[in-house]
Amino acid sequence: MDRTTLLTAVLCFWLNNHIVAQTPESTNRINEVKSEWVYPGKDGKLAYKLTPAGDKIMDFSYAGYMGGGVALPIVPVKKVIKAAGDADDTKAIQSAIDEVAAMPMINGFRGTVLLAPGTFICSSTIVIPVSGVVLRGSGSGKGGTTIRMIGSKHTALVIGPTRDIGAPSVQAPQSDTIQPFTPAQTMVTDNYVPAGSNSLTVANAKGFAVGDKIEIIRPVTSAWVHLMEMDNLIRDGRAQTWIDTNRNLVMEREIKAISNNKFMLDIPLADSYDTKYLNPPGVKVNKVRHLPRVIQIGVENLHIQCPPLEIAYGNAPYSGIRINGDDCWIKDVYFEETMNTATLLGNRITMQQVIIKHTYTNLGASKPTDFSIEGSQNLLDRCESTGGNTYFVWTSSLVPGPNVLLNCTFRGYGSRIQPHMRWSTGMLIDNCTAPDGGIDFMNRGVAGSGHGWTMGWGVAWNNIAKTYIIQNPPRSANWAIGNKGSREQTARLFDESPILAEGYFDSHGIPVAPQSLYLAQLVDRLGMEALKNIGYLSNTLEMFANKDTKPLSPLAINVHPILGADLAMHRPVNTSSVRGSTREFGGEKALDGNDKTYWATNDNIRTGIIEIDMENPVKVSAIELSEATILNNRVLAYKVEGQIDSDWKLLSQGKSIGDRKLDKFPETTVWKVRVTILDAKDYPAISKIGLYLE
Repeated sequence: MDRTTLLTAVLCFWLNNHIVAQTPESTNRINEVKSEWVYPGKDGKLAYKLTPAGDKIMDFSYAGYMGGGVALPIVPVKKVIKAAGDADDTKAIQSAIDEVAAMPMINGFRGTVLLAPGTFICSSTIVIPVSGVVLRGSGSGKGGTTIRMIGSKHTALVIGPTRDIGAPSVQAPQSDTIQPFTPAQTMVTDNYVPAGSNSLTVANAKGFAVGDKIEIIRPVTSAWVHLMEMDNLIRDGRAQTWIDTNRNLVMEREIKAISNNKFMLDIPLADSYDTKYLNPPGVKVNKVRHLPRVIQIGVENLHIQCPPLEIAYGNAPYSGIRINGDDCWIKDVYFEETMNTATLLGNRITMQQVIIKHTYTNLGASKPTDFSIEGSQNLLDRCESTGGNTYFVWTSSLVPGPNVLLNCTFRGYGSRIQPHMRWSTGMLIDNCTAPDGGIDFMNRGVAGSGHGWTMGWGVAWNNIAKTYIIQNPPRSANWAIGNKGSREQTARLFDESPILAEGYFDSHGIPVAPQSLYLAQLVDRLGMEALKNIGYLSNTLEMFANKDTKPLSPLAINVHPILGADLAMHRPVNTSSVRGSTREFGGEKALDGNDKTYWATNDNIRTGIIEIDMENPVKVSAIELSEATILNNRVLAYKVEGQIDSDWKLLSQGKSIGDRKLDKFPETTVWKVRVTILDAKDYPAISKIGLYLE
């Protein structure tokens, strides 16, 4: 290794291990570094490096309200509601919304329902079913407006049609006027359409015109599934399906220009199209007329609160907001204790300064999400989430970008930003900070029911996180540029090998210029006024206060004098049974390092399973088991298994546990560990499960 290479390696190592020690001055100096993938060209416009196949990072600036760069409107108040004290306010709020919803449209809006300062008690869902209505509180902080959720399971707010539990069945009204429409269909003829491009060639442009809305329909073929190495998913001896071949990946675009048989599109493509793997049947282009959806709905300046519950999210009674409309916005809303808080089903939604807080860590290996992105062109801007064992943000199946996380802050042990399942594309994570968690574009393998490759053509730009798992899918790409934190390489989830190829890492440990890719692309397309419209004075470090966010203190880990650190402590855990109706005897009590607490099943249950999610591949070679002191010598038979290569393998077994039982076995890389109580004299009570690499 020459001197220059050695010095560079030492500098990168130092930066990776001092990610929160940088001063603004030193970071500004480092930001003079430019990415090789996106950088200012000689003409002042952004220039892009191409992959060998011609793909490039897409223009993400079309994400957000009205397609990006448009200021959120201020809609006049038409109705004011005051809290009723101890009475249920749901009907009063809903009646006010319905009254404003019946008003005529003026400049695209009907009006705002204003909730006065105070606490509004709501026992069921509030629905905004029609376009042009805003629900505004008097502030999300002290002295503002609080909606306190009570009653049976429900979502606090729903925008658009809903059949949610606890909500009335409401459908969006259809337009009285039906515009003439002549359908048209053609096929893409390019051998390869690169990701990030804004044009494609079709067999016949007849029947199409500038301004037409189109769907580009990419088939899921056996050849493509095989290319992606997703036809070999096996879990517990059973085949898992990634994406059925009867499904399609649909991208909506508008034709901006036609030249012979070439369509110029309004928004770049968030995926590639390779005829080698998609023919037959090939990629179709359909002219479409969508049914009317609700639009121009806002929720502002509110605090939505439910009781803090130490609970697994599947049992949580309250969620926050469900948005089934386009060109909507949520601004300055504080969600306290809601689970699976925000679901974005529509397009061109901006969530600005939305805060989600959980007091207790989510229990169980299955994690909820705070922000679920299930539409396209959505922007999370200056949002925050605090909570352990969650997904801060995920994407649903077959969701095309652009979707953007900008300048967001995420806190919590064991939580991650991780697209969740089945090939979403085109996500930008831009200047976000998750100092206690991870950012992942990865292959989740057989997780869930075969989530497989979760993200293609994703970009992580100038973030701070504890870890990054950025993997390159076959013939696709993911990028990590200018990020601080530890790079990790893994196989797909629950497999021991092979280690998957990393994505394109550029300037790792050293932030790059421009500070924000999204803001730079916005200025490049629309000018500085677009930046100011969304509340940014400049594209500089001063606009990103979350860079000073410090990591949480490390969780305490017990260290055995001979065996070393207990690798099971604080891990998510699932159980077959829990004694009682509270968490006093939950599975987590066997992993908390306190010998006075324990996991127990109900009376007359003499078997049980406790499953520990290691969250990443972990090497172990010993397990320590203890029964509760006052309830010991009950277990008559048990076995210990590890999940390796998507299947369970026996690690150890025995006939008794008592005060302490230590089983050693050959060093094994596991994703999960399962302890099964096969028989007991009375209900089992386990006070400790410790895992070690001796």
